[in-house]
Amino acid sequence: MVQNDSSNSGDESSTPIMFENPAKGISTGKYRLVGWGVDTTGRRLIDEICQIAAYTPKSQFSQYIMPFADLNPSYRRKHSIRVVNTGRYRMLKDMRSNKFVKTKSDISALTDFLTWLEKIQGDASDGIILIYHEIRKASPGMLLEVLRRYSLLDRFNKIVKGFANGFNIAQAKCAKTTKSFSLRVMSKVLLNREDEDFSSAVDRARVSYQIAAHLAQGERQELDEKKDSTGTEPEVIDFVCPFTNPISAEEEEIAQFKVLLERQNTFRPVFGALLRASRSERQHASHLRRLLAENNINYEKLKEAYESGAKEGLDKVLKNEVANAKDTELNELLDILDCFFDPDKKPIQPKPRYFQNNNRKPRGFCLDHSDRPVRVTNAQESDMINATLSPKSILLEVPLWFEQICPRIFAKNLCSFVNIVDTSTNRAIMYGPGSVLLKWLEP
Repeated sequence: MVQNDSSNSGDESSTPIMFENPAKGISTGKYRLVGWGVDTTGRRLIDEICQIAAYTPKSQFSQYIMPFADLNPSYRRKHSIRVVNTGRYRMLKDMRSNKFVKTKSDISALTDFLTWLEKIQGDASDGIILIYHEIRKASPGMLLEVLRRYSLLDRFNKIVKGFANGFNIAQAKCAKTTKSFSLRVMSKVLLNREDEDFSSAVDRARVSYQIAAHLAQGERQELDEKKDSTGTEPEVIDFVCPFTNPISAEEEEIAQFKVLLERQNTFRPVFGALLRASRSERQHASHLRRLLAENNINYEKLKEAYESGAKEGLDKVLKNEVANAKDTELNELLDILDCFFDPDKKPIQPKPRYFQNNNRKPRGFCLDHSDRPVRVTNAQESDMINATLSPKSILLEVPLWFEQICPRIFAKNLCSFVNIVDTSTNRAIMYGPGSVLLKWLEP
């Protein structure tokens, strides 16, 4: 899960990840295991759920939700859905089938989801365990936040006991057999399924349940062949309970995470420019900012350290309190903070950004070696002027330069195609209207 920070320009990589606390576990009892998954507009706390799905062998639930905001570009590709705005209406479109999907409001979809959970709970008197599969946990907190927003959290707590992350289960169970524990790898290794599509929450919920049930059965083929798991078998529940995080623990993590966000957002004046830079710089700046926040350091603390001890005060705080950082990261943090607080220094700015689709060429022309005569002609070869340029003369203001030599052609601005020819190599540059370099002309 990531921060509620509007300064990152919607880029998910520039935001921190919730603490990966180990699951606290729950006591064994009469539970029902339900596979669960969501499609979201991003990974921040303020992002929205646009599809919620759940799976049991006998019943499935799926509902699209119309978000208020558009999907993050990376999540639009990940889930293969996008928001189409026609002016009067906003619709959700499946990019795989190229068809519009039926959506509901978030409160209506969540109410239907809770009703479905109550229906399938059956004789599981102790509640339901929702199992999902994520490398970086984000979905439980987002669901709890939206339930709290619509005052549905109490009803949810009466039905659901906690969340279990299938990634942690696979990591603990299959550490000796594989190095990757993603949903795709686990599906291929354990379920013998190739080229499974996990863009939809429906498929992720189904496979998350099947992987957990398979691991709980000890990978015994005879059980899989005789009967399917119903999600209430004692061996399945006893296996999943130690990996289940109760709702109360999830709420504690969210509260701690919000405190971290508040502390981290105090550094907006320091890292604001870097968080508006390129993707790699945003990622690195976010990592540096997160190092400070995770070690209980805020902006005011660093400001006081600089006022009392200048750069040495900052260096002392960083070395004594940021224990999980490398030496290079500490040095970079020291430079950024010192340049920010020191009024005689310029704050560190991001590197200039260059775009591959920028087709504009540099204006001007510079000879490579010694002074050479240059022949200037227009496209019709009707006017010819000889001139000499020094080796380091770069013509940044081509219209003004040509206006002094050939005012008849460049009375105000370049209005026709003109060639600049190096007479020693017979190589030319063609300029077009507006003094834009068009192309090289080989002899």
